Amino acid sequence: MQLRSALIAATLLAACTRSGSGDAPAAASPVSPAATRFVVFVTADLRGQIAPCGCSEAMRGGLGKTAAIIGKTRASGIPAVFVDAGDALFERTGFAADEAVGERRRAQAIADAFRAMRIGAQFSGPLDDALGPDFRRSLALPELGPGQTRLLDAGRWKVGVVSGTSAAELTEAAAKVRASGARFVVALFGAAPAEAQAARGVDLVVAAQAPETVGAEWDDGRLLRGAIPVAQVQSRGRSVLRVDVSPGPQGGPIELARGQGDIERELKAQGQRLDLLRRELGAVGLSPERKRLLDARLHELVLRREQLAAQAQATALQPGTFTVRFVPVEAALPEDPGVQKIIADYDRDVAQLNLAWAKEHGEPCPPPARGEAAYVGSEACRSCHPNPFTVYDKTGHAKAYATLESVQKQYRLDCVACHVVGFQQAGGVCRVDQVDGRQNVGCENCHGPGSIHVVDGTAKSVLRPKPGPNVCVGCHTAENSIHFDYATYLPRVLGPGHGAVVGTATRR
Repeated sequence: MQLRSALIAATLLAACTRSGSGDAPAAASPVSPAATRFVVFVTADLRGQIAPCGCSEAMRGGLGKTAAIIGKTRASGIPAVFVDAGDALFERTGFAADEAVGERRRAQAIADAFRAMRIGAQFSGPLDDALGPDFRRSLALPELGPGQTRLLDAGRWKVGVVSGTSAAELTEAAAKVRASGARFVVALFGAAPAEAQAARGVDLVVAAQAPETVGAEWDDGRLLRGAIPVAQVQSRGRSVLRVDVSPGPQGGPIELARGQGDIERELKAQGQRLDLLRRELGAVGLSPERKRLLDARLHELVLRREQLAAQAQATALQPGTFTVRFVPVEAALPEDPGVQKIIADYDRDVAQLNLAWAKEHGEPCPPPARGEAAYVGSEACRSCHPNPFTVYDKTGHAKAYATLESVQKQYRLDCVACHVVGFQQAGGVCRVDQVDGRQNVGCENCHGPGSIHVVDGTAKSVLRPKPGPNVCVGCHTAENSIHFDYATYLPRVLGPGHGAVVGTATRR
C-alpha cells in the first residue's frame, strides 16, 4: 500500500509541475539514472538449458531472452555487470560417449553466449566439471574458484564479486575487494543459504549450485532476509536476478530497500495472473483462435508486469539502498540477435555431430536377455488391435517424431529419447540414424516391450496392462511438460477397445 501511494503521489506531483503557471520556476532537470545507480545481473543453476525445449506452450527461459533483458538495461545508459553463480554448463554428470559429443558443443555455445553478454565473472560449480576441469578451463570463461575475487567496473563505481563455499571464505574475500575500492559486494555461494548468514563484509549473497529447483514453476526465486540478504534464482534459466544499487554518499552503508517487500508482493500478484494464463495456453484441445488470443494477452501482461516492476523499483530505490528482483524470462520477451545466432548454430551443429557419431561409432541395442521381451514397434500391434488406433492416430503421440523433424531436432539425444519407442533399451533404438519402425510414442512406451505378446496374444504377457502416471512423467517432466496433468491427459489417448480391457486380441 505504501508503494502504491508513493507511485500515485509521484504521478500527481508530476502533473502539478506540468500545469503550473508560466511565472513558476522551471522544474529541475531530472538526474540521469546512469549517474545515480548501477545494476548487477546474476544467473545461477542454468544446467545446460540454452533454450526451452518447446514441448509446452509459453515455456520460460533461454539465453537469447536473458541477453536481451541485460542489453535493454545497458542501452538505457545504466551501467550493468553480469556474473554467473555456477552449474551453468551441464545438467548432470556421467555422460556416455555418444552424449559427450553434443554436451561439449552445448557448453561451448553457453560460453559463447556468456561472452556475448559480457560476463564479468563465473563461479564454477561441480556440474561445470562434468567433462573434466581441463575442458572447463578450455572454454576460457572468467572463472572464480572458492575464496577468489573479481573487481568489476559499473560506471564510476566498483563492484566486488567474491565466491566461496563457507562464510569464512566469503568474509576474507570481501575484505580484499573492499580494500581495493569495491562499493558493493556480491557473494556467489556454493552451499546452503543459511550458512551464508555468518559472512561479513558482503552486501548480498547469491546461493547457487543447489541440488534442486527453488520452487514451483511460477516461482522466480526467493529472497531470505537477515543480517545479509540471500537470494536464490530459479534454475534452468527461467529467471535472472536483477540487483539495482543506488550507492548514495561515498563510504556510507548500502542496505536492502525498505520497499523491497512491496515490490515482491506486487510481482507475485502479477506472476499468479501470468501462471493462470500459461495454464490455459497449455490446455488440451485449444482452438487456434483461442490460442492466438491468449498469446496476445500473455504478451500484454508480460509487458505490463515489467512496467510495474520498473515503477516499483524506481520508487523503492533511495540513495544508500539496493533492490532485488527476480526477472522471469518469459516466452513473450524478445531475443538478442547475436545470442540467438549462437543458439541456432548450436542447434545445427549438434544434430550434425550426433548423426556423424552414430554413423561412425554407433551400435545397435543389445538383444533382450533370454525370456525377456523386445520392442517390435507400434505397427506390429495394429493388425490385432485396430480400435485403439482410431484414436491414437489423431493424437500428438502419433506425430511425436515428425514434430522433432519439423524443428530439426530428430538427432538431438536429449530430445529423441521421448519421441521414439524403446530408446536405449534392449531390443529398442540405440542409434539416432536407425529409428525406422520405432518412430513416435507408441504402444510399447506405455505397455512395455511386446515381442512375447505378439507371439502368444494373451493379456498376461503385457508387461504393464494399466500403466500409471509414473510411466508418463518419465517424459512429461516438470521442466519439459509444465502443464501436464495425468487425469486430464489420459482420456485424450483412450478410446473404444483401449482402456477397458487391455490385451484382448482379435486375430485375423
